[in-house]
Amino acid sequence: MRCSSWLLLIVSVGLTTGLAGCGGSTSTVSGTPPGNTSVGYNFTGGTPTAAAVQVGAGSFATATVQSGGLTVTIPDGTTTYSVAYVCPPVPGFGNTVTSEFVIQASTTDGTSFNVSCQGSAATTGALTGSVDATAILGAANVQIRGNLGYGTAVGSSNGIFNVTLPTGSNDVALIVMDGSPQPNVLAVKILRSQTVPGPLNNGTVVTFQASDLTTSQPLLVTNVPAGFVTPPAAAVEYFTANGTSFLLEGNSATLYPAVPAGAAQSGDYYAFESNSDDASTFSSAVGITQYTTTPSNPATIALPAPWSYAGPSAATLPTFTFNYSGFSSLAAVAQSGEIEWAPTATTLNTITTIATANFQGSATTVAIPDLSSVTGFIAPAASGTKIYWVADVFGGTTQEFSFTPSNNSSLSFVQNEGTYTQP
Repeated sequence: MRCSSWLLLIVSVGLTTGLAGCGGSTSTVSGTPPGNTSVGYNFTGGTPTAAAVQVGAGSFATATVQSGGLTVTIPDGTTTYSVAYVCPPVPGFGNTVTSEFVIQASTTDGTSFNVSCQGSAATTGALTGSVDATAILGAANVQIRGNLGYGTAVGSSNGIFNVTLPTGSNDVALIVMDGSPQPNVLAVKILRSQTVPGPLNNGTVVTFQASDLTTSQPLLVTNVPAGFVTPPAAAVEYFTANGTSFLLEGNSATLYPAVPAGAAQSGDYYAFESNSDDASTFSSAVGITQYTTTPSNPATIALPAPWSYAGPSAATLPTFTFNYSGFSSLAAVAQSGEIEWAPTATTLNTITTIATANFQGSATTVAIPDLSSVTGFIAPAASGTKIYWVADVFGGTTQEFSFTPSNNSSLSFVQNEGTYTQP
């Protein structure tokens, strides 16, 4: 299962195809002939173990990922295509997870995408240092955060640490927390462009003072649907321009601790996130993530209107039906269906599909294709297997499958989930 950047929302998302059958031929893409369109996919986080491409209504053909990327050539007169890939198995939720994704898109969606394919660990090194936050009233712990979510905790208001971070240049955030059951962020320092491996701050103790204190700012979540959990879950995350992020945790549903002015730099931004489930069944959810460098006062985010869907008919590879128009005014909209199952007690397979609005046109269904005849792709579940399904509609400033946090970007979703037994 792929995780998006959303900390609150573990949203199963995917990619789609569902047109023609699958072939096993090999597709070799070199230059782009005149009149054709070339679309590039760059995979981040890991390299797919298998890939295939479908152009228009043709069959899927095995494709080769080279230097972490894949190029699709769409001939003149054709606009739609599908890219399918399998990511390396990763540990998750007590299982080893193997994920297959299929993206159905159009040349009108763009010609260059960065797509996450988690599965390869970053090259890491040791960063050593020491911190003193005893001047911060109530300080009980200091968290250390670097790029890609790596970090550690000191365990007290002062002390030495040795943290594993990605090698190279890291913005290193030091976050002072109190000792409450749901800790509050009291103070923040960010040391920019620290080299890993090596010592933090050239070996000098990082000392906190009053100017490092956070300030409480109002956070307002509106449009909570009737019958959904209130107050909705909400969180605020801070991103540096160099790729370090950390939660601005607090125990208030209506306030968040803003980063002190001295810690912020141009290119940094906040992520405001919220989601809620229907209170009776918890099978329907809505959510939004909104990024900005200059949050309003109060920071306000609006949840989308909910969507009700009973789910696909039980099938080896189901077809999902969509009838949601709540994102019609947004720049990038897509419909997604996913199935998950556990072949063994320690493994989990997921197949996720996503079709952009430009690919769909007037179509209202997304079908998960059978790619099992293509080398390296996942075979369908056995008859009698319990299948967990998830259906999502996404709307935002850019497509979900290539969504990268940036200033003034946003991504919303509506979701339904359930189970059925494999026929």
